[in-house]
Amino acid sequence: MTTATAALVPAPAASPEDATASAAPVAEIAAAITAALIAGWEAIRARHPEVPEAVITMATGGRESAMKLAHFSAKRWRLRQGEGVHHEVFVTAESLQGGAEEVFATLIHEGAHAMNQARGVDDCSASQYHNKRFKAAATELGLVQKPDVSDYFKKKYGFAGTVMSDETKAAYREQIEALDAAIRATRVPNFYGGGGRSRTGTKVDDELDSEGYDDQGEGEEEPEGPQQPEREDRNYAKGVCNCTPPNVIRASPRTLSRGKIMCADCLGVFGPADED
Repeated sequence: MTTATAALVPAPAASPEDATASAAPVAEIAAAITAALIAGWEAIRARHPEVPEAVITMATGGRESAMKLAHFSAKRWRLRQGEGVHHEVFVTAESLQGGAEEVFATLIHEGAHAMNQARGVDDCSASQYHNKRFKAAATELGLVQKPDVSDYFKKKYGFAGTVMSDETKAAYREQIEALDAAIRATRVPNFYGGGGRSRTGTKVDDELDSEGYDDQGEGEEEPEGPQQPEREDRNYAKGVCNCTPPNVIRASPRTLSRGKIMCADCLGVFGPADED
């Protein structure tokens, strides 16, 4: 082929992945995700004006990441000039593994807490029980109860296990797709320590800041009076992960049913296995 002929041959078209990679350096991965989260929050506020402004942050959740997806915390940011204060919505980088739809559902979940805070409504106890007032706000914002939430979870966390309804997914389709495009990488959970503040499936943090509400569960009011600690089943059962061959652990059936133990190799959750 002559030089003149070669010049007439068009260069191969760049794939969308190549274009995305060249347009977004590795150093900007987290910034792009945060920008998409901010755009999502503003879209939620546009549809529900009572949801207040908030500082949106995204970083590692540290040791709590296996249990906690996000939190809303009131009045955590103070302006350097003046007396203004702003709320915070924090999303863990580890939760990105759940995908854009799950992350956006988490964002709306925190929006329900934020809206209740603006209304002066107490919707969550220190033990993370999400009461009927949270349920009302979550329903107003387009969330529904997860179909696979256990009775144990409902009793302990109330209406914390939430997902978007089909109508809500359609309403925020543009923002969900933008978030999905921004999630070019996800952070590997740190199983062995690490600092910092740090929800998938029915994971919920058991701790609550003095002014904040955390993560995601159906129920009405938290039972009053002293609660008897539930006795753990010590008849250990075999649990397996998604590796081939699977790694094996032994834990109580209740612990395995909670789906909170993750394999450091496949990042899957250990579940009950059929005993031989």
